Amino acid sequence: MEHIFIGRQPILDGNGKLYGYELLHRRAGDEHARGEDGDRMSSDLLLNAVLEIGIQNICGSHRAFINVTRNLLMNSGLDSLPPDRIVLEVLETVAVDPPLLDRLGTLRARRFEIALDDYVCLPARDALIEHADIVKLDVLALDEAELERHVALLKARNVRLLAEKVESPAMHRRLKQMGFGLFQGFFFAKPETYRGQRILPNKLVVLELLARVNEPNITPEQLSSIIRGDVALSVTVLRWANASIYGLRHAVGSIERAIVVLGLQTVRNWVSLLALARMGASPGELLTVLLVRARTCELLASSADRANPSAYFTVGLLSALDVILKVDLQVALERMPLSSEQKEALFARSGDLGAALDAVIACEGGEPGKARFAALTGADILQCYLSGLAWADSLRSAGADPHALP
Repeated sequence: MEHIFIGRQPILDGNGKLYGYELLHRRAGDEHARGEDGDRMSSDLLLNAVLEIGIQNICGSHRAFINVTRNLLMNSGLDSLPPDRIVLEVLETVAVDPPLLDRLGTLRARRFEIALDDYVCLPARDALIEHADIVKLDVLALDEAELERHVALLKARNVRLLAEKVESPAMHRRLKQMGFGLFQGFFFAKPETYRGQRILPNKLVVLELLARVNEPNITPEQLSSIIRGDVALSVTVLRWANASIYGLRHAVGSIERAIVVLGLQTVRNWVSLLALARMGASPGELLTVLLVRARTCELLASSADRANPSAYFTVGLLSALDVILKVDLQVALERMPLSSEQKEALFARSGDLGAALDAVIACEGGEPGKARFAALTGADILQCYLSGLAWADSLRSAGADPHALP
């Protein structure tokens, strides 16, 4: 049986708020789906995203950006899709003529958002601008002068500018100043080069909390005492414990009860996530990425019958600690009571823990051909990743959003 992989890459606004996800079509075992027919790729992606897996399960309540070919654009089947959930990305290879422009006008009248993918300002493609809501520019494909020329021309045309392949926080800041309002790329999940190697005092306090709850031999009583000593933390943990996703018959009214009903490790994982949120992970989508990594690593370990899946969860959750603290990873982990295997997984991606993290990062980048873990098949890894996505998004929809701490 052939397995289709759907990856997703976040698209953020200028404030770091999630705007939507671009969905990526891949076939398991084929990193880039080279040589595939574009019509088939686009139709497969739509069929799998909408019918098989479901937009809600991949993107939650956010928009899905999907590449579409000319033939798919002209197909009346698009009219049955939910326009409030899907942004149609017109590929740069689509020929521009009156029938295409008429069709784009019809789709916009049906309230679809139209994006132009990898747009280049050429006279032959100028007519597309009148039918576009968003124009995506590959900022690595244009030199500085070309980029400035494109921005100047497009800003006068009343479209939103989306910067693709934003590789660093510095690049993000520069592009925002130029006038881009939407950004795509994992710039928020990659570290900068930091001059200082000192953890700021306000973050040091929270890091110490993170270290305390991750002590290997912490007892339920000790964890309860840590949580009860922090009013905001107590309120948030109780809110999470009563989230509908757990289906508990009776309300959880105390921290002690939350630990008993849901388990020490579950509550400890929550507190770790909340600690990361307090350290000011920005943009907030980074926390969602970490939550997906953590849960998927845990599921991979369970599926492969590895011991201590919670250790895998912790590795996924802390995989961008250097980005959050803005220090070298080694400095960031000095105060963390992790096992040597966990630290090696984070430093060098070594061992089973590192392999699990590598597999998740391959999935989030839409490169399933690089995803390997134990004896699991590509379909097994995909299922774990989709379950991780659904789990993270369900916390948001249930009101257990780490980005909205009291």
